[in-house]
Amino acid sequence: MNHTTSPSAPRLANGARVTKRAFLALGVCLAAASFGAASAETYELKVSHYLPPNHTMHKELERWAADLDKKSGGRLKLSIFPSGQMGPVTRQFDLARTGVADISFFLHGVMPGRFPLTELTQVPYAFNPDGQNKPLSVAQASAVVTSMAGRLAKEHEGTRVLYVIGQANIGLFFNKSTVRKPEDMKGMRIRHNGPLASKMINAWGATPAAVAPVELADALEKGVIDGMTFNYEAAQSFQMGSAVKHVTAINAYAATFGLVMNGKKYDALPADLRKLIDDTTGVEGARRVGALYDASEAAGRLYMLENKAELIEPTAEEAMAFRKPVMPLVDETIKATEDKGWAARPFYTELRTRVNAAK
Repeated sequence: MNHTTSPSAPRLANGARVTKRAFLALGVCLAAASFGAASAETYELKVSHYLPPNHTMHKELERWAADLDKKSGGRLKLSIFPSGQMGPVTRQFDLARTGVADISFFLHGVMPGRFPLTELTQVPYAFNPDGQNKPLSVAQASAVVTSMAGRLAKEHEGTRVLYVIGQANIGLFFNKSTVRKPEDMKGMRIRHNGPLASKMINAWGATPAAVAPVELADALEKGVIDGMTFNYEAAQSFQMGSAVKHVTAINAYAATFGLVMNGKKYDALPADLRKLIDDTTGVEGARRVGALYDASEAAGRLYMLENKAELIEPTAEEAMAFRKPVMPLVDETIKATEDKGWAARPFYTELRTRVNAAK
């Protein structure tokens, strides 16, 4: 069958007429080319955090950026701004909430009262299974908290919670004194990283002090403070080897950190890129990143030993001496949170159930 042309058929530049079938085929090709160009659009996201470039989390964000770049075929790219380049530690969450940054990694404890349910994960010994002095690993604790992210969405309004890291291994680091019991801390000024830690320090007979992480080594060496609540991984990242002489590993509470993304920015991404972010974060992402923190904690402990710090593992009796005066803070915090209209008791009960069932 011949494909004839009509007098009204469109012509090419050389005057030749185009058949109807060829014209339709040309339209399909142009539409496909247009769709391909749109789907190949590159999306660049700004990621902010307050930690130094040698920190485990900065290295993890770099790895994640490379992973997203590869899996998206170059369509999703992250630009990472460490060391508070986009704002101080106290502003990191709001950078993502307001869209100044697209993603941020932040410390909950520097914004007292902003995250009432998350703060319940920081009450004394929240991540210690019943009857145990040893807390969950960071991998386990992070998976537990992230599994409850739906309950935390309201207090992280304006953002999407990608995961939460729970470090349940916070101990006491000192510049001079050896501390084996709370009485040894009497009269000391101890740096804390949040309101609950501050109350715990008071309960142990010391005076809480607020000092930014980047100023800690200098404050310890100059005697501005006598000690701090910290962990081995952070001590290595902030180069505390020469400032810390004694560590009491009481594992008394957790510090929590969030990785969040601006909600509107997340919703504006194509579905496949949103899925890519979801697939690389969430509970399993938290567990994997938490395992990196566990490895860094072990390396930090070795770092402190190499710098001749005395590491004290309390006996069961000594551990109980630290535990007993701070446990009333659990019910006190739950009540104060419920008085503000939050369902604190159900949240804490579920947290404890998940801690005891953690694997």
